[in-house]
Amino acid sequence: MNLKYVWRTIVVAVLWVTAIQFSPWVLEQNKIDPYFLGMPFTLWFGILISLIVVLLTALGGSVFSRLKEDELKEE
Repeated sequence: MNLKYVWRTIVVAVLWVTAIQFSPWVLEQNKIDPYFLGMPFTLWFGILISLIVVLLTALGGSVFSRLKEDELKEE
C-alpha cells in the first residue's frame, strides 16, 4: 500500500474525529444521557475520542517515519 495514501487517510481521520468531537451532536446543551460507567455522555465520548486521536497519532508517526526513510533511501 502506498504510504502517502495511508498518511493522508490518517490526517483526514484525525480531522474528521476532531470535527465530530466539537459538533452540536456531542456538545448539545444539557445532554448527559446515556451514562456509561457512571460518566455522562460528553465525558465518556471525549475520552473515547482522545484515545482514538492518540492511536491515530502513534500510527501516523510510524507511517511518517517509514515515509521519510524511503525518501532518504531514494536520494
